[in-house]
Amino acid sequence: MADLIKVTRLARQYIKPFMATPSYLRNYKFSLLDQLSPSVYAPMVFFYPTQDLHNQKPEPNNRVNHLKQSLSPFLNRFYPFAGRIKDHVSIDCNDAGVEFLEAKVNTHLEDFLKQPNANALKHFLPVDIESRSKMGMDNLVHIQSNVFECGGLALGICWSHKITDGGTVSAFMRGWSSIASGSGKEVVPEYVASSLIPPMDLESTQHELKLDRDRTITRRFVFDGSKIVKLKARVMSKDVPKPTRVEAVSSLLWKCATRASRANSSSRALSAMSQSMNIRRRTMPPLPDTSIGNLVGYYVAKMEDNGDNIVQLKDLVAKQRQGKSEAINNYAKKLQGKDAYTVIRELFNEAGSLLRRDDVDFFKCLSTCGDGLYDADFGWGKPIWLSLVSLGYKNTFALSETNEGGGIEAWVTLKEDDMAMFEQDLELLAFAESNPSVLKKDEDVSRFLEQEETRLMIDDSSYKSPLLTW
Repeated sequence: MADLIKVTRLARQYIKPFMATPSYLRNYKFSLLDQLSPSVYAPMVFFYPTQDLHNQKPEPNNRVNHLKQSLSPFLNRFYPFAGRIKDHVSIDCNDAGVEFLEAKVNTHLEDFLKQPNANALKHFLPVDIESRSKMGMDNLVHIQSNVFECGGLALGICWSHKITDGGTVSAFMRGWSSIASGSGKEVVPEYVASSLIPPMDLESTQHELKLDRDRTITRRFVFDGSKIVKLKARVMSKDVPKPTRVEAVSSLLWKCATRASRANSSSRALSAMSQSMNIRRRTMPPLPDTSIGNLVGYYVAKMEDNGDNIVQLKDLVAKQRQGKSEAINNYAKKLQGKDAYTVIRELFNEAGSLLRRDDVDFFKCLSTCGDGLYDADFGWGKPIWLSLVSLGYKNTFALSETNEGGGIEAWVTLKEDDMAMFEQDLELLAFAESNPSVLKKDEDVSRFLEQEETRLMIDDSSYKSPLLTW
């Protein structure tokens, strides 16, 4: 599919806020965490099928125009995203606008969803996420609408990691879609991060870890909700009587990937995994859920070499829970003190030292589970599928929710020889399916559309309310 799919860009413009940003809001300061975040994009794609609304078929161009028209008033409140990074310390909120690209796709959405491909997903994005160039990195967000031959829509978005984490993406999508749909579910962004975690005058604002993308391959695995229930029952223990689904799934991925790596190399004595976490509710005082910024923390769990036997899954879950608890106490609660930079530097130094060691397998796990991204309804129903897009970095697990049933999808990136063993691991395949169709049965498409049409008929406001302005 990646070789056959063709995405042709048709138009490009910059969408500006409906009203000018006041002069007193023109200078948006980064928090310390924003300063130290890498200059990369966080990419996602949201897929919306063709469907009848009140027995009327909305023209694809009308949907794209609706997206652009609703984006303008949305940017009145999310005004930093229409600005430009000017000095790695702040954003010039100059209303330069958000780049919006329009494209067409030479296939049907249903055909693409039968077997999603990591490389094909990149075609739907507005920027080249693998480029070494920093061109365009002063932009905070880029958007591309991709219309399939059937009228289905893929909305590809790249957010700058300098100001964006999973919580910020959630606020962005919920805020934009609520205006577009006229749902009345107002999302008010909070710009408090820099006052609680102030920036610093640093000689170097970058602590980027050198990550390997050479000879890597990315594969998709789906954990059905019923299988996750069984997996959680298997990994519970006295230390962790109620494991989360992310803890259970990430521990299984970690164990199986370590097993593959150790089978291909006898020099690995230690395996470690870093996991990101939302710190908004863990700071003192807690931050609002709609706080804008890169408000994430990290913890590292370690798996020692145990000869021919890798530790049990429940022990890996316990190691993760211990690492998370220590991170909350030693990291999240100290970020607002005078030692904030020291705390962050020590964390980067620990991760960096593990990455540089030849005898260590270092894995990275990120998750958007629980962020409510499937609520991004622009007036024609929720997305039928959404996906993170892999940046191709070695030993990475990117987790997101399925559209129903409490499942989890994982894009796993490993070295090619490790992946060859990993995707045949029987313990993994007991709980996960390798790249199943998003729509497992033809009738699933019809059922999904019927459900959305019925919902929209009940709630007329979600379809025909006018755009809101501030």
